[in-house]
Amino acid sequence: MPTPVFLSPALPFELLSYILNHHAHPTTLIICSSQADFLASLFEDIRRQSRKTTPNADQPELHDGELSHHQDPLAEGTEVKHALLSSPLYQVATSRHIRVVYVPTVTHLRAYLSVFLPDESRVPAPPTSTLTRDSQPHIIVYGFLKLHRDTSEWSAQGLSNTTSTLVEVAHRLSWKALLIEPRSGPRDTALEGLLQESVPILNGGARRLGPESEEGAWTGRTVQVGRILGRWSRFQRAQWNISDGHD
Repeated sequence: MPTPVFLSPALPFELLSYILNHHAHPTTLIICSSQADFLASLFEDIRRQSRKTTPNADQPELHDGELSHHQDPLAEGTEVKHALLSSPLYQVATSRHIRVVYVPTVTHLRAYLSVFLPDESRVPAPPTSTLTRDSQPHIIVYGFLKLHRDTSEWSAQGLSNTTSTLVEVAHRLSWKALLIEPRSGPRDTALEGLLQESVPILNGGARRLGPESEEGAWTGRTVQVGRILGRWSRFQRAQWNISDGHD
């Protein structure tokens, strides 16, 4: 059974660069937010990254598995914003054959996964196989934890229900599944920090202590996110800002 891979958090720019460099039809990207919110984050990301990077010969730090090492073309002294805004030929050709779906709530995500069929996509297949950079299709979910957080589904029960649906889809289609969380800065939201977050066991099974506007400890039984997702997926660190991983 295909095992989903939970990768390090990535900026919107890094996510799109990774997909354009390594994936093509019929890979599907599910963005767990509204289109307007994602594009706003992407534009802000591009503005923040509109400076020249310095060459870096180091290889990416990838662990636990199958992602191999490829140097990031964005880290070779060119303007970072140029990679997405200049629309090179391969990028335009690939992007036309990547399906992108926006899901604003957990309910929408589960509903979409439960009926997911690649044949129903309106995104056309490329005329030849030359555009396919990875031989196995992927379903990539961006913002999985963020979509659940601060909702009644922020619990072991809620996370497990959604993850099991994703696993079922990947198994049914023999696709690979990737989970990637968004980040808003170069050091924001490390993978380890996400996995150490505590959530209640059941939906509505605990409450936070203290004012609602403040982060507080949970009452009742809790479990770490890493233990929940570890039942369904494996974890892998990737330094997106240095180099893209390729599996």
